[in-house]
Amino acid sequence: MPTMMTISSTTDHAARHLAENEAVRISRPHGAVVVRVERGTVLVTQEDDVEDHVLEAGDELVLARRGLAVAWAFTEATISVREAGPADAPSAPGAFAG
Repeated sequence: MPTMMTISSTTDHAARHLAENEAVRISRPHGAVVVRVERGTVLVTQEDDVEDHVLEAGDELVLARRGLAVAWAFTEATISVREAGPADAPSAPGAFAG
């Protein structure tokens, strides 16, 4: 079974390239993060969220729930992850901001 890479808002400030069908864990050691798709199409799913979110270039998603979150590239893609700030506060945990 292949190992899944992990990206974190605290260590991976630069954008991360994902090959088609590549998946990465999204680490949230200090709370909510914002996942932004710079290029391509990416599915983002998180534990205890009944919805999966398909993001395209320019879309962002605030991940505010605890638990595992995964980004899966439908196409070659570039994503970035940063800590969420006050302006990023979702109206509901896991809200889409695109």
